[in-house]
Amino acid sequence: MIDLAILGLLTEQELHGYELKKRLGELLSSRTAVSFGSLYPALARLEKQGCVKAVEERTTVPGAPMSGSLAGELAAFRARVRETGLGKATGRGKKVYGITERGRERLLELLSDPDVSDDRAFTLRVAFAPLLPESARLELFERRRTELLSRRDDLRRREHGRSRTHAYLGALLDRDAENLAHDLAWLDRLIDAERQAAQEQELPT
Repeated sequence: MIDLAILGLLTEQELHGYELKKRLGELLSSRTAVSFGSLYPALARLEKQGCVKAVEERTTVPGAPMSGSLAGELAAFRARVRETGLGKATGRGKKVYGITERGRERLLELLSDPDVSDDRAFTLRVAFAPLLPESARLELFERRRTELLSRRDDLRRREHGRSRTHAYLGALLDRDAENLAHDLAWLDRLIDAERQAAQEQELPT
């Protein structure tokens, strides 16, 4: 799932590790926490696979105007070293990550995966659905709808034995049924919108 999120975000722009972590947090919200301990190994793996490129961006501290005094210049230099550290004063590489052509291909593979059972991954796939062709996007939504209908049938079978469950388990079954109904209605709206857009494009101008 983290590979999908990283590649999807990098299609928009190249990002530093800190910026990427922040964007991942905004994208995933409270559903999944992403730490640097999981982000950087994922970036290293994607870079090794040729899906991500890393660019060293030089950053330097601008120099102060010349004062004409050797003692003054030395004092200013020492002050800059104290404030920024010697590494920053002389320039330090800052890694920026970007997606490669192979990365774009891998992203489309992840978005087009026929397995739509992972709830968190599907949420990300919806977030990056504009990257898919229209037909593939509609297929994704319809496959997910079939998956949820299967879950609903399974839930109804469990509800037939509800007399053997206690009240709290029954409450959980009610919650699951409500969530499924909500998600199915939401998917129906997405599917209808996709079909309507396709029909409008087919109309003669």
